[in-house]
Amino acid sequence: ASIWACARAAPKRAVRPSWSLLGAKPLRPLVAMKLLYVLTLALCALLSNATKVHWRLRKSWQATKLARRHETLLFARGRSRAAAGAGAGAVEAMKVVHKTAYWGQMTLGTPPQEFKVIFDTGSGNLIVPASTCTVPGCAPHKKYNAHASTTSSFVTNEKGEGSSEITFGTGQVSGDFYKDKLCIGDSLCFDANFIAADKMTTEPFQEIPFDGIMGLGFKDLSMGDGFNMVDDLSSHASQFSFFVSDDDDSEVTFGGYRAERLASDIVWAPVKVESWWQVAIDDITFNNEPKGLCDGACQVAVDTGTSMLAGPSDLVDKLSNMVNAKDDCSNFHELPNLGFQIGNTVLNLKPDDYMDKSASGCSFSLMALDVPPPKGPVFIFGDPFLRRFVTIYDRSKPAVGFAVARHNGAADEVAASELIAHIRDGAGASPAAPSSTAATGGGAATGGGGAAGGGGGGGGGGGSNA
Repeated sequence: ASIWACARAAPKRAVRPSWSLLGAKPLRPLVAMKLLYVLTLALCALLSNATKVHWRLRKSWQATKLARRHETLLFARGRSRAAAGAGAGAVEAMKVVHKTAYWGQMTLGTPPQEFKVIFDTGSGNLIVPASTCTVPGCAPHKKYNAHASTTSSFVTNEKGEGSSEITFGTGQVSGDFYKDKLCIGDSLCFDANFIAADKMTTEPFQEIPFDGIMGLGFKDLSMGDGFNMVDDLSSHASQFSFFVSDDDDSEVTFGGYRAERLASDIVWAPVKVESWWQVAIDDITFNNEPKGLCDGACQVAVDTGTSMLAGPSDLVDKLSNMVNAKDDCSNFHELPNLGFQIGNTVLNLKPDDYMDKSASGCSFSLMALDVPPPKGPVFIFGDPFLRRFVTIYDRSKPAVGFAVARHNGAADEVAASELIAHIRDGAGASPAAPSSTAATGGGAATGGGGAAGGGGGGGGGGGSNA
């Protein structure tokens, strides 16, 4: 019931037509784990220019209502401050927030049709190109052929909508609603409702190396009843987790988490808003010292479809000024750990995580991205955070778990005491003790032991009982 495969990082702007071309290594046996599905992800750097898209999507010909949605985070644009050169002043630039994506393989239909999809906790729909799509945005990708599947059917949602138009931060898609058999690996299969897109804008879809998007956000982001992947998965696997690496071993695990990927206990935070996987943070810290920037009102969306760290423009500007990093990198080694306080626990990022450092200079890498109420303002935890911490998503609570990622064995357990710290009342912070068992105190994944928001242990076990 387990899948194990390793894929090398794809070069920028590369379009990989098949899994075998990713340099996949031979499958290796694992101890059998009931309903533990491990899918290795390829790390792909995507490029996109800043040209605004002006392309109206035609309405579907289907005699049904049309659903319109806007996906705020996926392919979003944010404002960053980057040094123009060593010693030069910072300049503002608009960047596409997503640049790095983690994707793997799934199938639709009978017989199965294979697709590479990005696993995105910041959106809520499964979208793949349709065989009827002939525009440049669809051209490089595999396409779903409803007529070639014996289990395919056209469907509508509870509002009578049978097609949709979705706008992203950059780009648009439109398509019709279908239901078909979906499989991740050989054992995790279920009937899923999804969008077969017959229009996809050239930017960004022509350049992306994956075919579609599997949204793993909450129902509020989906097209209606029966269209949410997290709800569909919950009867098979109420937890899923991400381990993100710069090497070829990034993976998403459905059915729990792999304890050997964890170098610390798990810190659980309850989901505050069931839309994105959005949790509350009490404050922002420098070297574990709270700075009084949140007044208990900051929130964070953990987003596997975003390459950057981003946040409300006013707070990003304040943090940039407080960090006071020199453009010439002269004070780089004096910069503080930047932490996010959850209860009495702090999750820290090192300067390497929140600074852009190159031969041309240094700049604060948090991007300004203003999300309006009621979901915003909100920070976005993307790739730099995901590389530091394994993230575990528990639908049954709902809650998000954070644990220091084990990339380098024992060295990561030592580093865990710096990356996770506990704040004592009326005192400074004490480092968290590294965990030799990585998930002590946790029950079986189906049991969800441990309280949300606690400082360790709990909720998910090692996945073997998922």
